[in-house]
Amino acid sequence: MSITKTTYAAGKLSIAKLTCRVMLSIVVIAIFNQFSYSQIISNKSPKFQSDSLTIHYSNKYLSSVFDGKIADSVQIIALGEVSHGGYEPIAFKANMARYLIERKGYRNILFELPDVGRMRAMRNYLTNQTSNDTAYIGTWVKQAQFVNATASESLGLLKWIKQYNLNHPEDMVQVMGFEIGTGQSIISFILNKYIIPYDRGQGQQYMYQLTSDIADTAKITILNKWLLSSQSLLKTKISAEELRLLDFYIHNSVNGVGYLIKNSKAISEQSNAANLFRDSVMAQNIRFLSNNRKAIVWAHNGHVIRTVQGYMGNYLHRYFKDRYYVIASDFSKLAEVEINKNASIPNNNPQYITKTFTSAPTTAAYNILNKYGIAAGIFFEQDLRNMNIKEDTNAIDANGIHLFIPGLNNAFDALVFFSEIHPTAKQTSN
Repeated sequence: MSITKTTYAAGKLSIAKLTCRVMLSIVVIAIFNQFSYSQIISNKSPKFQSDSLTIHYSNKYLSSVFDGKIADSVQIIALGEVSHGGYEPIAFKANMARYLIERKGYRNILFELPDVGRMRAMRNYLTNQTSNDTAYIGTWVKQAQFVNATASESLGLLKWIKQYNLNHPEDMVQVMGFEIGTGQSIISFILNKYIIPYDRGQGQQYMYQLTSDIADTAKITILNKWLLSSQSLLKTKISAEELRLLDFYIHNSVNGVGYLIKNSKAISEQSNAANLFRDSVMAQNIRFLSNNRKAIVWAHNGHVIRTVQGYMGNYLHRYFKDRYYVIASDFSKLAEVEINKNASIPNNNPQYITKTFTSAPTTAAYNILNKYGIAAGIFFEQDLRNMNIKEDTNAIDANGIHLFIPGLNNAFDALVFFSEIHPTAKQTSN
C-alpha cells in the first residue's frame, strides 16, 4: 500500500473471507491510558502519552517503552499503518523512525514507493554533504502529491534525517523504495543514466530500440542482454553498489511488467493473483535492499503483519524469523482519513476526499476498549495473549474499502492504537 495512496494490495477479499483464526490469550504489561481501571493493570506501567508518540518526538518516552522489547539482533522493523490517510499512525511512525535511528542503530528506511522516480533522488540529496538546500525537500514532497498526513510528516522526518546526516557524515541514514517497478520509467532511467553515458558505441542502437513502440517485455529483454554484455565495462565506470542497484532496477522492471500483465488478467477474473505477486516481489526487494543491514520498513499494516501465506509479512517472517519485528497501528473508535476520490485517476494526479470509519468489532483495539475501557495504548503480543484478545486489526485501503486483517499466531510484536484517527494533527482525548 503506497503512501501516495496506490491501491492496497494486501488484505483484499481473500483476507476478508478468511474464517480460520487462532485464539490468542493476554495480560496487560504494556502501556495504558490514564482512564483504565482494570485490576490487571500494574501501577508501574507507564502512561500512554499520545503527544509523545505523535506531535512531540520524545526519545526518552519511546526508549522507556521499546528499549527492552526490541532485541539488538532484530534486523528488520516493520512499521505498519492502518490507513495511509490518517495523521496519528503516520506521525507515530515518523517519531519511531527517529528513535530507531538514534537508539537502535538503524540506518536504512525502506518505503513502499518506487526507488527510481521517487526515493533515489531523495537518497542522493540526503547523503550529499555539500548540499543543504532546505527548499529541496519541500519541493520533493509537493511533487509527490501525498495526502496531508504523509506530506507533513515526511517533510519533518526528511529534514530531520538531513540534519542527522550532516552531523554524522560517516554513519548516514539512507532512504530507499521497495515498491514493484513500472516498466517504461525504469527503462528510460537506465537508458539515460547508464547506457548512453557509458556505452556510447552502442548507445544509438539501444536508444532506438528502447524508445520504439515494441512491448516493455521486449525492451527489458534487451536491457538484460545489455547488462550481461557490459559487466566488465560497467565495473570500470561505476561503483560495485551502483552496479548492484542497476541489476536490481532491471529485475524489478521485469517484475513490474509481470505485475501489470497479472493485474489486467486478475481484474477480468476477479482474482487476487496480482496482489499476491506484488507482495512476493516487494518481500524480495526488501531482502535485497536491506543487504544484511538493519532496516526500517514503512508500509501498510496489510503488507507487514504476519498473516496468511502469500503476503509480504509472511514472506519476511519466514526468511528473517526472529530478526523480523512488526509494530502495527490501529484505532478503537473512529478513523476520519483521506482516501482516493476516484480509483481510476492516474497516480500522477491524485485527488482525495475524507471519509469516516468505525472500528470493526472483531479487532483487538475495539475489544480492548469494550472489555477493559482502554481506548488507546501500546500492547505487546504477549499482553494480548494474556488478555485473551485476538490479534485482528482494521485495514482501510487507499480507495476507502474497510476490511479487517485476521490475526493469526504472532501477527505482530506490538500494537499501537489510538481512540480516533484524523486526517491532520489535532488535539484528541487519547
